[in-house]
Amino acid sequence: MTALALISGALFKEAETKIARASGKPFVVAKLKVAADNALDFWRIVAFSETAQAELLRLGEGDKLSAQGSLKLEIYSSKDGEQKLSRTLIADHVLALRQPPRARKPKVAPATAADGPAPGPREPAPFDDAIPWGGPEQ
Repeated sequence: MTALALISGALFKEAETKIARASGKPFVVAKLKVAADNALDFWRIVAFSETAQAELLRLGEGDKLSAQGSLKLEIYSSKDGEQKLSRTLIADHVLALRQPPRARKPKVAPATAADGPAPGPREPAPFDDAIPWGGPEQ
């Protein structure tokens, strides 16, 4: 039985590309930090879909996202013997909740005296109170 899930959170660190030993195909792994009930949970996100991989790799640490896919829960024993829950989502779709900032174009250097006089303040257009009615003039 496969359960579908939708989770939202922030990338704990940047996603990494890995290569599957058996098939030699690339996949992407990321760790998502999810705040729930005054606690912090960590989810492992695995993406085999090219579009999900591309979106995860485009995002950086701290970027918020939602991911949808198959849920896999496993219990494991930590180093100190405590039973813990491992949360993994095999992501089919990843959506950035806020676009990362784009690189900005460099600003143009201010005009110098060699370029000619700097433009002065712009004069407002004169006020024209004629109302264009689109009909014949009276």
